[in-house]
Amino acid sequence: MHWTIRTVSLVLLAVVLLLAGCREQMPETDLDRFVAALDGLTTEAKIDTLRQIATDSPPESVYANYQLGNVYYEAAVDSARVRGWNHPSAAARLDSAEVYFNRAVAQDSLMVEAYVNLGAVWDDRSEMIGKRGDRVLRQEKAEQMYSKALVIDPHNEKARCNLGALYMRVNRTTDAKNEFQQVLAVDPHSALAHYNLAIMFAESKLYDEAILEWKLAAKYDRDGDIGARSRENVKIVEELQQTKTPQKILTP
Repeated sequence: MHWTIRTVSLVLLAVVLLLAGCREQMPETDLDRFVAALDGLTTEAKIDTLRQIATDSPPESVYANYQLGNVYYEAAVDSARVRGWNHPSAAARLDSAEVYFNRAVAQDSLMVEAYVNLGAVWDDRSEMIGKRGDRVLRQEKAEQMYSKALVIDPHNEKARCNLGALYMRVNRTTDAKNEFQQVLAVDPHSALAHYNLAIMFAESKLYDEAILEWKLAAKYDRDGDIGARSRENVKIVEELQQTKTPQKILTP
């Protein structure tokens, strides 16, 4: 995930993975049903089960490799929250996640979810301390993965919002806005697109516009994480406006 607490503690969320298993609605696809069948297992039991299924035939083996990638990615994020992305434990878990996502797309070249998450892996690597040229190459790799996902599914919300968030972080504001607006052209109720637009407006100190977008995100994700973060940010920015004291909001 790509957010940082700055001078004003906005809860910034710039990238959201398409992590099967985080959905609250009833399973709709074969992948959803596969993930739902593993609910309730401990992490250790889930990994053992997935590794066994990964040796079977597609599509179950594809789903298993994809889910193994998610398990290691989530572990990498947990480690990075405490120690940062440069810590060996976070880096090693990202490496493992990449291995399994790559196995999934090697078996199914149309698995858009795996490409989205490969993009996120490279996105997070670009946050590691290192030479600017290396970080740029990682950003380019992330862009390639998101773009591959969009070739398969041009209307994929997560891929397009992740790509827009990447553009936003490298100051390609016009390109970022275009990605979010493309999502909203297909689905005006996309809480994720409204949320990212709000971040972009807040960074430009267009607070009224940011509040409007966060309120829409909260409206369309009433019970979810994005809605909760949106409501929190609206409160923070409204309190900021009431103080009438100039403060600086830096990029996530």
